[in-house]
Amino acid sequence: MATNATKHEALQPIHPSMLDRLDPVFVQLYNDNVAKVPMQPLNLEILRTKYSVLYSYGTGPAPEPGRIYDRTINIEDDVPIGIRVYEPTSAGPWPIHVDYHGGGWGLGDLDTEAHICKHICVKANVVVIDVAYRLVPEFPFPTAIEDSFGVLQYIHKYGQEEFNIKPESISVGGVSAGGNIALVMAHLARDAGLPLKLICAGTPVIDDLGQYKSASESPFKSMQENEHAPTLNWQRLSWFDKLKSDSIPKDVAENKAVRRRIGWYLNLLKAPNMKDLGKTVVYTAGCDPLRDEGERYANILVENGNEVTVKRFPGVPHPFMHMDKDLWQASQFIDMMSREIRLALQDQ
Repeated sequence: MATNATKHEALQPIHPSMLDRLDPVFVQLYNDNVAKVPMQPLNLEILRTKYSVLYSYGTGPAPEPGRIYDRTINIEDDVPIGIRVYEPTSAGPWPIHVDYHGGGWGLGDLDTEAHICKHICVKANVVVIDVAYRLVPEFPFPTAIEDSFGVLQYIHKYGQEEFNIKPESISVGGVSAGGNIALVMAHLARDAGLPLKLICAGTPVIDDLGQYKSASESPFKSMQENEHAPTLNWQRLSWFDKLKSDSIPKDVAENKAVRRRIGWYLNLLKAPNMKDLGKTVVYTAGCDPLRDEGERYANILVENGNEVTVKRFPGVPHPFMHMDKDLWQASQFIDMMSREIRLALQDQ
């Protein structure tokens, strides 16, 4: 299994180039909890065991839904996919929000965004279903996207009976790679005639990083500005990208087959049809290398006639939404996303 053994740049003191742009509250939080931890080689297996608590030093308490339970559903070809269901305390049937966790395609599980899912469930009064799509490198990209759409189709088809939800009131969302998945779901759902009321993407991955040899080659200013950002930077993005590229089979015939499946998924800016994608919310972070590509994608949606809300949260890095105990930006992110979902899904 590819591990890309390199220094764990997330555990270094904050780079001097970032100090004047980061919120002092985040700097203090990071310095108190992370900056003095000795660097370790990046190891996929170890990082997976710790990823969902990586930012727990900044995570605040979340309200408790009426019920939380895990189960497995079988999507196309009888592939089992784990999900976690969050139910409100109110009586159903409920609208539903489907969450796709972050983790660069190779990390993350049903614990990664549990606190966000709880907030959305309670504050928007909706069922939230979190999806444990299969990860690279064990399962080649774009398996995660195909799994995610399979779950969305399952929920739309069987959700009324199995989850007591309203299949005509569905939103999707996610953070980072999960934000990317949510945006892709809009395209696939439109083409399949599956109505979505809202698409929410937090700090989404948009561009194909593999086409660049260095941050300076990227056309997005934020990639150069935040090349040395804490928590996510050029070095760590490259590590994640290699996990994804290493997952693609080297056998010529298999490689061609997977490449056909991938298509424009590697770069959402190359999607063939940007029209009729539904109301979309894109939240970016001021000190995130991915900031500008997320905002560029949002602008393209607007240019193609879609209703879009865009907000940049200043002074914070890529995974800031996990630090709502200390960062106002994180609390506002959660509250704003919950409000957007409530307004889109609840009967007016």
